[in-house]
Amino acid sequence: MDATSAPPAAGARDVSPPDWISSSELLTGAYALAVEAHGHQCRATDRAPFLDHVVEVGRLLHDAGFDDEIVAAGLLHDSIERGTLSEERLREEVDDEISGLVLALTENSEIDLFTQRKEALRDQVRAAGSGAITIFAADKLSDIRGLRRGIDGDSGSIEARMGTTVGGMAGHYSESVAMIEASEPDSEFVQALHAELDALAEATPTTRAA
Repeated sequence: MDATSAPPAAGARDVSPPDWISSSELLTGAYALAVEAHGHQCRATDRAPFLDHVVEVGRLLHDAGFDDEIVAAGLLHDSIERGTLSEERLREEVDDEISGLVLALTENSEIDLFTQRKEALRDQVRAAGSGAITIFAADKLSDIRGLRRGIDGDSGSIEARMGTTVGGMAGHYSESVAMIEASEPDSEFVQALHAELDALAEATPTTRAA
C-alpha cells in the first residue's frame, strides 16, 4: 500500500513500542528501524499512520504464534518499498533471514504497469516460500481492512491518494488471496482474508471484476 507524507501532529506522537514488542530485544530493534523508515508517513487508503500498519502486521503474526524472526520481518516488510530504509542499511541491522524475507516482500519499482508489478510481486513472494507467504497474508489482511476504512471515510479522493483505482487494488487483493490459499491452504489467515474480501465486495460491488 502506498504511503504519503504527513506533517507531525500537534504534540509529539507516542511511538513507544507495545509490550509484546518491548519484551523482545529483536523485535525492539526491528520496531526502532520501522519507526525510522516510516517517520510521519500515513497510508494512502485510510490516512492512518503507516507505522500502525506495520505494527498491525507484526501483531497478527505474533498473536498467531510465529517466531520473532517472522514477526520482525513483518514489522519491516515495507521499510524499503514504502519507507526510507535502504537495502544496505537493512542488511547491516538484521540477519540474512529477516533481510531476505523483507526483500522478498519488496516489489520491483522498475516495473511501471501496476498489474504487472503486482503480479511480479506475487510470483516473487510465492517463490520465496512459506515465511514470505505468511507475512504477505498478514499484510494483505491489514491492507484490505485499510482500504475498506478509506472507502467508508472518503471514497471520493482515495483513488487520487493511492495512484490507482479501487477496482485495481481490489483485484490485486483477490489475486493475492488466491495465491496464498493455493500455496498455504492451512494458513491461519485464509479464512479472515476471505471474510475481508467479501466485506470489500459489499462496500464496492463493482470492483471485484475490475
